[in-house]
Amino acid sequence: MLHHQLMVELKRALTKKNILFWLGLIVLLPTARFYMVKDGYQFYKPIEVFHETVSGIIPLLFPVIAIIIYLPSFLQEQRNKFITYTRTRVPLHTYIISKGLINALLTGLVIFLLIFLPFVFIVYFEQKLGIIHYNSSNEHMRIPAVTFSQFLSYGEFTYGLVYSLWVALNGVVYSTIAFLLLLNVSNPFVALSIPFLFYHLFNFVTGLLNFAVFSPLSTIFPFNIEQQPLWTVFVPFSLLLIILTIVLVFSIRNENEWMI
Repeated sequence: MLHHQLMVELKRALTKKNILFWLGLIVLLPTARFYMVKDGYQFYKPIEVFHETVSGIIPLLFPVIAIIIYLPSFLQEQRNKFITYTRTRVPLHTYIISKGLINALLTGLVIFLLIFLPFVFIVYFEQKLGIIHYNSSNEHMRIPAVTFSQFLSYGEFTYGLVYSLWVALNGVVYSTIAFLLLLNVSNPFVALSIPFLFYHLFNFVTGLLNFAVFSPLSTIFPFNIEQQPLWTVFVPFSLLLIILTIVLVFSIRNENEWMI
């Protein structure tokens, strides 16, 4: 039953409108940033261009990006009381679980491509097009390393793959928290705003306490600080998982109060 419902929900989500919207996110956001930085910075290696391309716009809007990939369609079903009419043919648990899994799948996929495709273009194709002017480096020059640069020792592709998966995983957690909040909070604007507020409030507090290395911004998009041990990125992520677990347990125990 769950497998069938997952296929139904996936087919329902893959509309032309949604696909065009996702492609717009994947292409336009990094492209806009790429053309903002291509002439105003000095670059020595393509990996630096990648870091600048996925800085700025994407980190600032990251929770919003994670939320708007799938949840607006779920919110529309809530408002139209569509879920109520599905109970006669699909068990409520199956329906909600399938919605949550499709939300996680599509959010993860879109955010992964949002990071990975610019990486592939910049590292493997851009130099052939000659869009970026690279300055000559010498043996005394040290290009600053950032967190996750540890994976460059296994090759650039491994670095790009691992880092893209990391950003996608964080996006999945943020969007799942928002999905569960939609089930429990009567005001959908508040439900969708909480992950965004947490993200930026946590950034502010860690900066205020001089613990910026543990901020979501510096652990998901670690291009504003020098390289940190990999374990540091799991500090805010662990807190995020704890919040997700609490909201999940609360949702299970208060099923009769769901906003459907």
